[in-house]
Amino acid sequence: MDIHQILTSNSFTVTPTGLRLNEDTAQPMADLATAATAGGALSLLALNRNRNRNRNRNRNRNRNRNRNRSLETVVGGTLQEPWKEREKLHSLINEWNNLPIPLPPAPEQLRREAIDLLTKQHLLKTTPEQLRRDEIFREAEIELSGYLRPLGIENVGGYEATEHLFHLVLVLTDEIGLRYKDRYRVLRPNQIEPRLRPVLPNPPHQSYPSNHAFQSFSIAFLFSRMLPEHPASSELFNSARRIAENREWAGLHYASDTDAGYRLARMVTPVMEKVCKAQMLSALQEWI
Repeated sequence: MDIHQILTSNSFTVTPTGLRLNEDTAQPMADLATAATAGGALSLLALNRNRNRNRNRNRNRNRNRNRNRSLETVVGGTLQEPWKEREKLHSLINEWNNLPIPLPPAPEQLRREAIDLLTKQHLLKTTPEQLRRDEIFREAEIELSGYLRPLGIENVGGYEATEHLFHLVLVLTDEIGLRYKDRYRVLRPNQIEPRLRPVLPNPPHQSYPSNHAFQSFSIAFLFSRMLPEHPASSELFNSARRIAENREWAGLHYASDTDAGYRLARMVTPVMEKVCKAQMLSALQEWI
């Protein structure tokens, strides 16, 4: 009796360590060699099961480690929930919860915008857009390189307060943007145009406005209010625009999402100045 016959002529129960032979269905084996073969087969199944379990455990561990490393690089390895600033933001909710951003486009306009994204989807596969593809995957996580590089302070020490300010803006504006998304509940582009194949999974929330646009332009607006004459302010806005438009190229946002994110950032800036006043003063000391 070979291994295949053993497996097909008996019933087994799956256990945490492998397969257990059910005695009531066990078939007699002709000799000790066959029995040894059967035992070896079951042992191999158990070993493979353990290997798969360990592989999945290691994969999850590495995924969490990479996610944590991405977050740790935001502010020198120290991340804390900004509960004081969040409380202050909530105390000012009447100043930011009902801002007059434009209503989302009608479904027909959204469909036209989604069709425009098909062109970007095609171009994204070409060699000239390799850099953009790399940016899209890097910007999927919380990271600051797109805001530090235009200012010439990426991988430069002495600007920890500026990094902390930018991270704080990202955290607080994320909550604000999600409230507006929930209010308008606009479908993602590939839900309107099934031919679209986003290069990243759709986030588990609605499309309008784009939070990447809102967060990025919020950083640019706040920095320009802190240092209005800084020569790199225009480059910071260009980088914010690039980060926002990359989400269109990724197939995740319409152009109208990006525009709404820009408008919301401009309107929210006075509120962010109040909430982040202490952090802005600390960051300013690094530039004067």
